[in-house]
Amino acid sequence: MRTPSIAAPPWLLRLLTAFAVVAAVLWILPVTPMLAGHPFAFTALFPGGPAFEDILVYRARFTLFHTRKFFLLTRGISAFAYPAGAAPVYEAFNTFAHPDTAYLILAVIWTTVFTAITWAILTKASTAGTATRLYVRLALLSFPLIFLIERANIELILWMIVVIGILAYRKGYAVPAAILFGIAASMKLYPIFLLGLFLKRRRDLPAFVVGLVTAVLAMGFAIAYAGPTFSIAAHGFFTGVDRFQDHYAETVRSAEINFDHSLFSPIKYWSYVQHFSLQALLAPYYLCAGAFAGLLYLRVRTLPFLNRVIFLIVAMISLPPVSYSYTLIHLYLPVVLFVAAMLQTRNAPTTAKVALALMLFMLLPLIALSVWQSIPAGPIQSFGLWLLLPLAAISPWEDPTSSISDL
Repeated sequence: MRTPSIAAPPWLLRLLTAFAVVAAVLWILPVTPMLAGHPFAFTALFPGGPAFEDILVYRARFTLFHTRKFFLLTRGISAFAYPAGAAPVYEAFNTFAHPDTAYLILAVIWTTVFTAITWAILTKASTAGTATRLYVRLALLSFPLIFLIERANIELILWMIVVIGILAYRKGYAVPAAILFGIAASMKLYPIFLLGLFLKRRRDLPAFVVGLVTAVLAMGFAIAYAGPTFSIAAHGFFTGVDRFQDHYAETVRSAEINFDHSLFSPIKYWSYVQHFSLQALLAPYYLCAGAFAGLLYLRVRTLPFLNRVIFLIVAMISLPPVSYSYTLIHLYLPVVLFVAAMLQTRNAPTTAKVALALMLFMLLPLIALSVWQSIPAGPIQSFGLWLLLPLAAISPWEDPTSSISDL
């Protein structure tokens, strides 16, 4: 029987303390303009627009749901720009008189649940006192969560599904995990990356197929449910996703570039500074980034669970050409699992220490520096993700706390 560590390894505590201090300083920065007689600058941490905008923006659009008009461009009403699986989620929120309130309640409930999950994972690997010290430090790195709630994006739902799916896989429940990943991929396409978890062992290949089939079926059911006919809805949803690419992936906006940490983000920032079009660069980006990640995964798929889950989560939140700060919430569970594993590892490899430092860096409210000096926070953070991908392929990161067998 494994005996929990009495205390965290000194390097781990020092690393978490250092990032917690940096995060605390960054959180204080928006207050400092008041000392010079300027207004409170907390809004600098978020893009322009009203709070809870992402859940409220389609309020009028969903009064037309299940009709042909839902898919038509209408002056003054935002066009729906998500895959079909996201539509029932938005419809559910819009059944409430105040969708933003419903979203906030769900966010509080899930944050409480995730806090309990974090506590359970840390206390399994250490004492309650050590877990408390670690949790307090990690709590200061909560910018992606606050950003998510302020935007009220349905990434919250994906985060819930992905966390449950990863924990299920970690306990050996491959098929239920694959079903969850497939459902998530029907709402936003990129969780399909997580099916890569099932490509290491032959016995997990059926789960991989189940995940693909689930994604297709969930998308199909959502299209049929939306109506008024399958063909109208299918064309409407695919057109909406295509418009999203035209509107966000191929167009750079100064208010959004600071919050975009995709691997494409530095190119977008360069485009913004040099005033050239991105349209011709998008296809080469898909090809090069896909080849880069695919070749690396040929190595990563042979490595332990922690390497694979961190690689796939990072690929999921960085390879799409648009990826805003709220997607960084998907790093929370890998960070917690990584810390728990390091509590049980006396001689952590250097790659593990660097990887944890990079993940913690991604969770900092780096945009707070813009209070005094404008910086491209998103493109800067994207370099951290670029480094994490090859780092996960170098050496194995063992997870003594996991129930999964990597044989």
